[in-house]
Amino acid sequence: MSRRVISSNHSDAHDADSLIPNGPAQQSNNAVRHPEPRSVRSGDTSTPARMPADDILVSPQASEGFIDARQLKPGPSVAERIEDPRIGGNPGMLVRPKIVNFPSRRKERQTAAVHGIVRRIVIFVLVALIVAGCGWAAFLSPLFRYDASTAVITGTNQWVDASQIEAIVDADNGKSLLLVDSHGIASKLDAIVGVSDVKVQRRFPHGLAVTFTSAQPAAVLHVTSDNSLVPVTQDGEQLVKQADESAYASIPRIDVDSADAVANNEATAQAVKVLGGLGSALAARVTSTTAPTRDSITSVMDDGVTVLWGDSSDIAFKASVVSAILGKKDTGDASYASLTYINVSSADSPIIK
Repeated sequence: MSRRVISSNHSDAHDADSLIPNGPAQQSNNAVRHPEPRSVRSGDTSTPARMPADDILVSPQASEGFIDARQLKPGPSVAERIEDPRIGGNPGMLVRPKIVNFPSRRKERQTAAVHGIVRRIVIFVLVALIVAGCGWAAFLSPLFRYDASTAVITGTNQWVDASQIEAIVDADNGKSLLLVDSHGIASKLDAIVGVSDVKVQRRFPHGLAVTFTSAQPAAVLHVTSDNSLVPVTQDGEQLVKQADESAYASIPRIDVDSADAVANNEATAQAVKVLGGLGSALAARVTSTTAPTRDSITSVMDDGVTVLWGDSSDIAFKASVVSAILGKKDTGDASYASLTYINVSSADSPIIK
């Protein structure tokens, strides 16, 4: 059955109260008023005045009052709202529902999983290739290959065996410079007699820089049995012998019976320590040294003055005292003009004659 919309032109409280049981009119005269039936026309159809409230349709398109539902224009359909760019593109508006195809969705997930595995395998292979390439370039390729001929060696002198140094430096020739043990090379060089304070550094891409300090002879052992000369350090280590005897000109000499006298005789060892502690200037003035006992080391200077050193204790202080006394004589001090003997075995109380 079609519903009708009742429109009323009377809005007075009297008519409203007549429709409400126990309204104000009933409370005043205790009588039920029965208003006359009313009707309105909508087109050619009459609508009962007492239509229940539930049968009244209010249009959402109406701004005021009531309208006939039969005259309402239908809104756009779902398809029209989806296709309309003015509606479908706005957030919250109606969109076409998605129909889920579970087999297709499962296949998509399987495909995505396979792609993920393949991608991880590809990344792993690429990383492995990069690492292998870097390893080959660093350790096997000529890029960082050590060339011993480019090694820079400083600090050598004629008293150190150069052939031993070259053999140690050349041992790793052709290896990757990254694999060359610089600390091992330094340890081997330090073991060579006369070498100290060794420092070895890599010089990329192909070389090494080797720096060390070479010792100078503290004395020359004059072996009386064969008239040979053996240069030794202050610690008694034998240095490289020189074919040209002029190399020993400024080095003090000690007469010994054998080249191993430093190791076998304590007096000779003390004499070498004494001469090694004099300093280059004073040692150059020593013409000869004897060591009857370990505490009676005696030297003869170039001006004929004999110096009794005693042993090697406090040798630096003893050398400074002797240098000061000889300096006074060298400057022409009359008090030291006849000086021929200096005893510094007790450095705090030198004796001069």
